[in-house]
Amino acid sequence: MAGQSAFDKQQLQEISPEGSVGLLEHLNLPPAVIRYVKKNKKNLQIGAIVAGVIVLCLTMYSSYRTNRIEKASAALAVAMQATGGERHKGLVAVTTDFSGTPSAIWADAEIAHDLIAEGKFKEAAEQYGALRKKTSRSTPLYVLLSFGLAQACEASGDLEAAALEYKALQKIAGYEGEGFSGLARIYESQGKGKEALAVYEEYLASFTGQDQNNPVRIVLDEKVARLKATL
Repeated sequence: MAGQSAFDKQQLQEISPEGSVGLLEHLNLPPAVIRYVKKNKKNLQIGAIVAGVIVLCLTMYSSYRTNRIEKASAALAVAMQATGGERHKGLVAVTTDFSGTPSAIWADAEIAHDLIAEGKFKEAAEQYGALRKKTSRSTPLYVLLSFGLAQACEASGDLEAAALEYKALQKIAGYEGEGFSGLARIYESQGKGKEALAVYEEYLASFTGQDQNNPVRIVLDEKVARLKATL
């Protein structure tokens, strides 16, 4: 007679979950944990499936996002190399086709720069202002947009708005010079010599120690002397 199979019904009944040592026991988990897992086995399985689906979706989105950013960057590079109408068309395509990417934001900024170059200062100011509202203050682009906005406002004749922007630039590291010079220039254009002189002198006061021989300081000294001679 053939030997009894390990898979006979009787054998399977003897090797029951209640009478055997399962995987959870082999993992040396606390009894309370083992009981909880067995009691909530179905819910835990569903949770694991949901978590797996979420991870998969996030991975796929990350891959899609990375690919989109790379395509946007390539499209921006092509647009930047073009000239005239093709350049504008390419920049607009980047902002439209790749909205929300860093390249799209830079494309918008380049459109504003081009408007200034074309003498469309009011439109440029509107473009800079709208784009800055969508840009975080912590990014370098925010400061560049603020400087562009100040120049566009000044060029368009909106001196009050330009003055406010230049005053804000005075407080930003690396743009203090543009802020002081821009504000003083506005005062001079308005015939406010005393106010312009005060701004130049305030800027001069920031040069100390080794900055005494800074070429910028030398230019400022000349402007201060010129203004004093006219007052």
